[in-house]
Amino acid sequence: ALQRADQIHHAEGKNDIDWFAPIIADAEAGFGGPLNVFELTKAMIEAGAAGVHFEDQLASEKKCGHMGGKVLVPTRTAITHLIAARLAADVSNVPTLIVARTDANAAALLTNDVDERDQEFLTGERTAEGFYRVRAGLDQAIARGTSYAAYADMIWCETSEPNLREAKRFAESVHKKFPGKLLAYNCSPSFNWKKKLDSATIEKFQRELGAMGYKFQFVTLAGFHALNYGMFRLARGYKDHGMAAYSELQEAEFAAENDGYTATKHQREVGTGYFDEVAQVIAGGKSSTTALTGSTEQEQFH
Repeated sequence: ALQRADQIHHAEGKNDIDWFAPIIADAEAGFGGPLNVFELTKAMIEAGAAGVHFEDQLASEKKCGHMGGKVLVPTRTAITHLIAARLAADVSNVPTLIVARTDANAAALLTNDVDERDQEFLTGERTAEGFYRVRAGLDQAIARGTSYAAYADMIWCETSEPNLREAKRFAESVHKKFPGKLLAYNCSPSFNWKKKLDSATIEKFQRELGAMGYKFQFVTLAGFHALNYGMFRLARGYKDHGMAAYSELQEAEFAAENDGYTATKHQREVGTGYFDEVAQVIAGGKSSTTALTGSTEQEQFH
C-alpha cells in the first residue's frame, strides 16, 4: 500500500512525502523455537519491516495481552528468541529494531522453573496442565524487562490499564541499569480510558509517557474501531435518512481535503491514474483505453 501511494505521488509530479514509513512487524511469540524466530525475522525483514517485536508468551498458548490464560516462557528462553532475531538481522545485513515485549505484568502462568530469575515469583502451585503459577505484576515485568534490555533495542511492557505511575516505575527501573533505553507503550483500545482516567490526564498522557522515555507509542486496533464505528454510523444514517447520510459523509470528505485527505477520489486513490500513465508510456502516448478519461471522477470531482 505504501509503495503504491509512492508510485501515485511520483506519477503526479510530487515528491514532498516519504511514503515508506517504518513498519514494526508483530512476530507474536515467534511461532516456535529459536530457529522459527530466526527464519520469521528474516522473512519480515525481506518483506520490508524496519522493526520486529517478540513477546515472552508460550507460542502454543498465545493470547492477546489483555486476555487471561497467558503462559510465560522462562526468561532465558525469551532471551534466546531475541538473540535469534538479532542474528537474523545481522545475517540479513539490514539495520533492524528488535522490540522485546513482556506480558509478565498480567501473566500468572509459567512453563517451567528452570531459570533462577523466575523463581522468586513462583507461588509453589501447579496447574492441571503442569504449568507453574507465578505472581503476576509490575515487579515480575520489571525483572523481565531489565533482563531483556541487553538483547533488544526497545522494551515494551504490556499493561492492563493506562497508568502513569506504573509506567514511570517501569521506566525508572529499566533506566537505572540501562540509561536511555528506548521504551514502547500500547495505548490500547482494550482500556476504557474515561473509566480509568480523567480528561486532563488523558490529554497529557502521551506527553508524560514521552518524557519518561516511551518513544514508541501506538494505539493497537485504532483502525478496526474507526472503520467499524464509521460504517455503523453511516449504515444507521442511511436507514433513517437514505442517501442524505452518504452525501453528508462525502461533504465531510471534501472539507477534509483542506487538511490533506485524498480518498474522496477513490479511483485516483487506488492508482488508476498511475496505471493510465503506464499505459500511455507503453502505447507511446496514443492509448485510447485509459480509465480516468471520460470517468465520472474526472467529470465530477475536479
